[in-house]
Amino acid sequence: MSSFVPSSRSYRVDLQKFPDCSCVPIDEVEPVKRQLSHGIFNDDQETGLTAKERVINILLGFVNASALPPVEIVKVSVVNSHAYRLTHGAHRFYLSIAAGFTHVPAVKGFSFDMDG
Repeated sequence: MSSFVPSSRSYRVDLQKFPDCSCVPIDEVEPVKRQLSHGIFNDDQETGLTAKERVINILLGFVNASALPPVEIVKVSVVNSHAYRLTHGAHRFYLSIAAGFTHVPAVKGFSFDMDG
């Protein structure tokens, strides 16, 4: 990845599969709040993939311009410095930042908390 230069503002998404996807500036998305003991990247209990395997798969997707799923966000109703909160896709979000993308493909979801 040391020589990777993004050729677009975000990674590629299959828009036929995700027609409601839009490109959101990364700086409009609130960072994920996690306890430091858990780290940013976690293993996937559903697929059995380790965090390292997940990261490698996403980075290879960036390099090969493979279609990846969008992240999921909710509109933040409380006035703060971010318009959206990330609800799913921390790996894709943070790796997008690391890879130099300025935007992230996103779909708007829903939240049961009071300000989402």
